[in-house]
Amino acid sequence: MVVSMAMIAAERATAFPESPYAWVLTRDRAYELHGGESEVGTAGPAQATDEMVARARTEGRRFRLLDEGDVDAGVVADGKPVDPGERGVVYEGLIWTAGEPGGGEDFGPLDDFGQPNYGCTEIQYLDSDKWVSL
Repeated sequence: MVVSMAMIAAERATAFPESPYAWVLTRDRAYELHGGESEVGTAGPAQATDEMVARARTEGRRFRLLDEGDVDAGVVADGKPVDPGERGVVYEGLIWTAGEPGGGEDFGPLDDFGQPNYGCTEIQYLDSDKWVSL
């Protein structure tokens, strides 16, 4: 059996939640602090189409993923200061959702990537000029 890209896209679409979304990482603070391989540009979830990821990049709302401060532990141990406003921030990114903000898909970046990849425990969205946790 030959599998085409259209067949793959159709299968991905049927597995997608009722309210589709896409996100892309724009900052990898863990990389900034510790080096390694940057996750900037990583996008998801797996079912998101290229068009949806492009919308996240151009129309997306800003989010950030936080851990319980582990990302900062080595920096603090080295005696370097950590900006209190950035304590625990691991990743930042942009999300586009088909539905209104505040739906379950707003947890997508945390569930899809932040928690399994780095152990992030919290997601925040920029509301005017302050970060608000969901």
